[in-house]
Amino acid sequence: MEVFAQQGVVRLSGPEARDFLQGQTTRDVRRLEGPTPLLFLNPKGQLEEGATLFPTPEAYLLAPWGSPEGLFSRLQRYIVFDQVRLELLPLFYLWTLEKEWLEEAPQEALGPGDWARFTLERGLPHLLDLKGELPQVGGLEALVDRGKGCYVGQEIMARTEGKAVHHRLVDLEVLSPAPLGPLFLEGREVGRLKRVEGKRARGVVRKEVPFKAELSAGEGRFVPVGEVRWSGRRL
Repeated sequence: MEVFAQQGVVRLSGPEARDFLQGQTTRDVRRLEGPTPLLFLNPKGQLEEGATLFPTPEAYLLAPWGSPEGLFSRLQRYIVFDQVRLELLPLFYLWTLEKEWLEEAPQEALGPGDWARFTLERGLPHLLDLKGELPQVGGLEALVDRGKGCYVGQEIMARTEGKAVHHRLVDLEVLSPAPLGPLFLEGREVGRLKRVEGKRARGVVRKEVPFKAELSAGEGRFVPVGEVRWSGRRL
């Protein structure tokens, strides 16, 4: 079984830590116990960061799905007069497809780059694929606790509740590569190329785009071959 590891865990503490986190994430922090996935959105409801929360009696430990520095900066940006403290701890965040945990000195494990390739090979979503997208595009609706109160991006989530989004995350076969950017079908822009690694790629396209249709991106050619949905674990 593959074990992946990344060093860097964000520690959030202080008398207003819970209230601050409650106003940042899509989850109802007051009801969470044990390792729990969280999303952090921008004011447009688009995904900025993701993390697994490890609550402790003294603080909240946030294991980032992207870079530790990225999650730290995302939280720091919203601190104004809040009585909270952010620290970047040299703990290791480890995970498999079945579980996630924290350690001070892990044994041999694969790195974040290996995880990115692994998700592409296994048809699993990754934070790289969904940054800048609505959570519904990748099937992340279960990570949005409806009715929990105000948080960054909550207004857009309320407007889209029960409504279908127009795009979905798909695996792409690479006929010829291209830089990341818009995807076109017969001259009409229908999506965005999010990631390319060898003969495999990942993109977000409009739902009416049929599988096996040939899409273009400059000189590149790509064919959507299947939808990618959240598996219930980290991205």
